[in-house]
Amino acid sequence: MRPTQHAPSAAGDMILAQPESAFGISVDTDGHQAYTVTLRADRLPRRRGARYVGWAATPELTEWVRLGELGETGQTSGQIAWNKFLAFVSEETEPELERWSGPIILRGISPSGRLHTMAGHGPFEDVSCQLIY
Repeated sequence: MRPTQHAPSAAGDMILAQPESAFGISVDTDGHQAYTVTLRADRLPRRRGARYVGWAATPELTEWVRLGELGETGQTSGQIAWNKFLAFVSEETEPELERWSGPIILRGISPSGRLHTMAGHGPFEDVSCQLIY
């Protein structure tokens, strides 16, 4: 995970794991592969009243999951079932929010989200790589 301008000295990482399953791979009710996402953060700013909350969201930010408050341990975990997603930590004054409202402190992207399509390059120059996933 990378810091933003709101906390340039912050550091963190994201761990993806497969939840336990009797069938080898965990899936949600729609058949999408499930992951346990753990966010860990260090060197977060010590501002009065600040609480740090972890989130995961689809790249378009149309769906999101509150992973939880980082608290004293500096980490939180939750389950998601998206192939490509963003993960981030926000600074909040109300930690029980359903959607973040404070500044983003750390940000990250899923491994599959880091893959880049070749559309818009080489023989595909007439196709915008910003429109195709």
